[in-house]
Amino acid sequence: MKTSLLSLLALAGAAHGAAPMCSSIGKADMCTQFACESTCRGYPPGFGTAGCVDATNCANPPAWAASSVCQCSSAPPGPAPTPSPRPAGGGVVGGYLLLKNIGQLQALAANSETIPFTRVYLAFLSPTLQYVAGSKTLKNTGLDDFEFEAVQKAVGALTKGGVEVFLSMGGWNAGCNPYFYARYSVGGYGTHTPNYWEIEQYGGGDLNNCVESNQFCYVCEPPSENTTLASFDMFPTPAGHATWEQAKAYVQGKSPSPAPAWNEDMVPGGKYTDSKTGVTVTLPGRPLAAGRNPYQDFVQLAKELGVSGIDLDYEEMWHADYFKVEAPMKGQKPATGDYKGPWKLPQTVYKYAAIAKDLQLNIAAIAPGMKLGTASAAVGAWGGSWWGGNLKGLWFELKQTFPEVLEGMDLNVMTYDLSSNEEFHECPDKDHCPLADQVDFFMSTYTKANMGNAFVGYEIGQPAYPSPVHDKQNQLPLTKTALATIIEKTQNNFPFGGFLWEIFKPAVDASQATPQDVAQAICNSVRPGDKRCTGTIPQLY
Repeated sequence: MKTSLLSLLALAGAAHGAAPMCSSIGKADMCTQFACESTCRGYPPGFGTAGCVDATNCANPPAWAASSVCQCSSAPPGPAPTPSPRPAGGGVVGGYLLLKNIGQLQALAANSETIPFTRVYLAFLSPTLQYVAGSKTLKNTGLDDFEFEAVQKAVGALTKGGVEVFLSMGGWNAGCNPYFYARYSVGGYGTHTPNYWEIEQYGGGDLNNCVESNQFCYVCEPPSENTTLASFDMFPTPAGHATWEQAKAYVQGKSPSPAPAWNEDMVPGGKYTDSKTGVTVTLPGRPLAAGRNPYQDFVQLAKELGVSGIDLDYEEMWHADYFKVEAPMKGQKPATGDYKGPWKLPQTVYKYAAIAKDLQLNIAAIAPGMKLGTASAAVGAWGGSWWGGNLKGLWFELKQTFPEVLEGMDLNVMTYDLSSNEEFHECPDKDHCPLADQVDFFMSTYTKANMGNAFVGYEIGQPAYPSPVHDKQNQLPLTKTALATIIEKTQNNFPFGGFLWEIFKPAVDASQATPQDVAQAICNSVRPGDKRCTGTIPQLY
């Protein structure tokens, strides 16, 4: 995760006062899932004006809020869901491998019986990949520099040694559409936001100066990465393909208002005119050949490589910010053109649901038994008001509307790249700023949303966010002390698994946890007594 947590407000709770019953207006969860656990209210029909009150048990709201809250019954709210039971055989110890050379994968394969992992994610496959069945080539897949047979052989060795291999589609660069991310995410919420400094530094404070020649003020990657538009990608909507149309029909049949708008004129590699500004830009990504569906091709490729599963790493924050809809809290005046939030992100929920459904349809047809997992945002299961700039609540909303999509899907929660910068409200609340506290808070939202198959995420070394150049003092790297606290406080309550980014990423200094430290710690938590927990990660020379 490499985005800011813009203006995150705390969870809503239930309150007594001159107001309707929560259940009568479709907000019964305020009396159960979110009842009374915070004095802050952030979404309707919570307090009409966001803020905190002194009452800690949701009683006696102040006069200004009395008419904008709803009531719970006299019965006390039920307890929060209990942690999931330990899975048979132990949980998953996962590690992402950002494949840079085949030697990395071969080293893991040669030590498959002893490495402290039970699952390796190969990153990243392109969301605009194209693979023809039986072609046995990785050209045009995102792993273009690798030989099919070499990867297939290493996958086979890992699998034989007891390690699952997943192919991961997406990642940060596949979700960062430079023009839209600059204008509607980084620059879409005024000038006092965490990343606006990029627009000031590279565009002189003027969004119109963020153009392709400066990679739209380098909002996706810093100049040191030497990126071009070809470095980025997007998740397409392959109109007309059979399984995509089936997936759309599924979403359309269950979606509330507003109805899905598929925006199928946004074609990877094509021209697109922003209707809000009149600016025409070239979209990132590889143009799809006629009749091809990259989600079907992804499953076919995974089957032929012999992997155990696939992983959907969707991070299109630009999409949420561009297609957001107004969601005024109860008591707010109607928007008058200068509306400043909160919003909802239904179109992004619909797009994600359709992509996941398309993958599931193709797994059923091509590779029954193949597993499907997903990366999810730290704030992804946090219901309530969304103030833009991230994917807050996407998986929460998915669970409410399209629960079948999440059935059996492991969720790799990216509880890293978090910030302690309270100037921009980047902690969940004033009591949860240290890394271990934030991880515990965000994982608890997955428990409360009944997503028991959520995995705790750990990042090794230098965090990508906040900027190590501009705001290093508010970075929250994973120290050995923080690792111990997270394992004891959080991981032990999530026995289905944990994962790290990235297997060969080094720690910055001796105070930080190494990949081996983290893998062994996760293993001892979710697979106590397993001999893998004393295994080591092979060194590369």
